Order: sequence, then C-alpha cells, then structure tokens
Amino acid sequence: MELLAVDLPPLDVLRGRWAAVAAVTTALGFPDVARADDATSWRWDDGGGNWAAVTVLDLDRALLAGWDRTAPGRLTRRPDGEPGGELLAGAPDWWAQPLRGVSAEVAFVLGWDVSGWWRAPGVLPGGGLAGVPVDAEQLYGVVDSYVEGVADDQGLGDWRTPWPSVAALGAAGPHLTVEQLADVLGPLRADLPAGVVAAGRFAG
Repeated sequence: MELLAVDLPPLDVLRGRWAAVAAVTTALGFPDVARADDATSWRWDDGGGNWAAVTVLDLDRALLAGWDRTAPGRLTRRPDGEPGGELLAGAPDWWAQPLRGVSAEVAFVLGWDVSGWWRAPGVLPGGGLAGVPVDAEQLYGVVDSYVEGVADDQGLGDWRTPWPSVAALGAAGPHLTVEQLADVLGPLRADLPAGVVAAGRFAG
C-alpha cells in the first residue's frame, strides 16, 4: 500500500510556528504548552489531554505523532512490543523508531521526508492534530487566545495582538527577537527573554 500525501506545511515552516507559540506561552508563564528539548524533539500539550510531538531524525526525515480525541486512528503494539497497526501500515520502518518509547496512546502518525508529509493509507481522513498551528490562521488563534486571557487577568481589557506581528513571529521562528515578541505581547507583563530562549531551542 502506498502512503497518502497530507497537506501540511514543510517541516521548517511548522518549526517556526511551533517556536513562535513556545515564545509567547513561555513568556506569559505557560512553558509546557509548546517546547523543544532541542532541535530534534518538540512537544505540544493543549492542557486538555491532547498532545503532539515531532522527532527529527535527520535533515530529510521527521515524525509527527500524538493524541487528539477527534482523530480516528489508534496505534497498536505487536506481541513483541513493536509499534504497529493501521497508523503504520505501509510506512517505512523508520516511522516506528520514535514511537518505541512512547507509553501514551497515539491517535495520529505522520511522516516527513523532503517531498512532504505522509500518512498510512488505511487511516480515515479527518480529526485534529492536537491544536498544533499548522497554518497562519491557527497560529494567530493560539497566540490570541493566550494573549486575550492574560490581558484580561492583568486588567488590560480586550487588547488584541496585531496579526502582522504574529505572522512575523512565526516567520522568524527560532530566530525571533525580543523586539518581535514585544510587538506581539504589547502591554502585557511578560518574561520576554525567557520566551526568546524557548524559541531558540527549536533551532536546527
């Protein structure tokens, strides 16, 4: 069975948006929402049970896996403990490598190579990716939700972050600056240097 293409942005674009969210949420005091242990290991947690992780194996290969209650698939294990089932059907062997140490339930698995993102053909389409900001609109939505909540907590009313500033932050990604983060967070009290450090951990 041949793998099916998935319409997601290239790995480096996703890296930039993930890093931008890490900068914002860390600066605002929520460092576990989006983070990178290093350039090869990224983590996402929406706080409601959904999660995602990217493992970058080398310049040409990466795996995006996680749990979203709306995703239709489920990762299973063979009798020898190796990952298997519909999420890996027809996939190259290297897809299983990052999943061997995962004890949590997994509902989606996507592989990246230089030609794009792929999924197993037996998995029904649909379902979410744990809220990972795969496009510019989702990036703005995630950032705005945290900014709006913190602005309310800090008594700043309905202050909204400018769309162009969020787009610029996503484009800069791991290389974003304190000034760019300040443009997004405006009058909010935030730890801007900590946010910049968090984004920098995504640098490859």
